[in-house]
Amino acid sequence: MNFRLPLVAVLLVSLAASGCATRNTSSGGKETTLLGGAVTVASDSFQPVTPATVDTDTTKLIGKNGPSGGKVTILWGLITLRDY
Repeated sequence: MNFRLPLVAVLLVSLAASGCATRNTSSGGKETTLLGGAVTVASDSFQPVTPATVDTDTTKLIGKNGPSGGKVTILWGLITLRDY
């Protein structure tokens, strides 16, 4: 019997049921966590990123007027997109 399909279904349902959480940060922004921490979106977050992440500064890609302080982390901090 193939047990992979039920296992994948249980994992997907558990990730979807993990919900989301929003909190206020000490810098005055908000941080929202989705899918059990797999995706985190933060506003007004000028915190330094960890060295164990693939860091991308989007101000160099898009060329906006000044930093906004926005930060998105994907896969529990493996990839970080920041605007500061």
